[in-house]
Amino acid sequence: MGVYIQRGYAKEVDNNQKNTQAPVWYLPHHPVTHPMKPDKVRVVFDCAAKYKGTSLNSQLLQGPDFTNKLVGVLIRFRQEAVAIAADIEGMFHQVKVSPKDVDALRFLWWKDGDLGSSPKEYQMLVHLFGATSSPSCAGYALRKTVDDNSEAFDNDVKQTVLDNFYVDDCLKSVPTVEEGKRLVDQLCKLEEGRL
Repeated sequence: MGVYIQRGYAKEVDNNQKNTQAPVWYLPHHPVTHPMKPDKVRVVFDCAAKYKGTSLNSQLLQGPDFTNKLVGVLIRFRQEAVAIAADIEGMFHQVKVSPKDVDALRFLWWKDGDLGSSPKEYQMLVHLFGATSSPSCAGYALRKTVDDNSEAFDNDVKQTVLDNFYVDDCLKSVPTVEEGKRLVDQLCKLEEGRL
């Protein structure tokens, strides 16, 4: 959880926010580990957990589906000789939640990981894995980033984002290594613009 706070994905709730008029929801969370990566712990927020018959997910709209069809992405991936594969690390965490909605993403945690102290209120500032709205919001943000920066990049970058991404994974092929290096460089610069 400390990494989320360090990276600005979450913050402690300010005293002046504690009596907000905005909807407030407290998310249960738990750690998940992978047997092949015992040192890596991933925090999972349970957006489907119900309290009095209601969950956060039941109150969220799914939004439009911006996800390309996997078959199409895979077929286009085989068109040229040089393959490129890329991933937007923690894509949902790259997309901020509107400040008016962050109170619905509260959770309890111990400041500085001190389990001997009383838990404090925190709130997520970015979209969560498992929230109904996150895939649509992240897909929109990716496309909006391309549109907002369309003059800075050639059409191939825009088409790559529109046609060759499956959620946060890019699979693209190009005719030459040089063209691949150029495209990767431009995609990295686009991602630096943040979502």
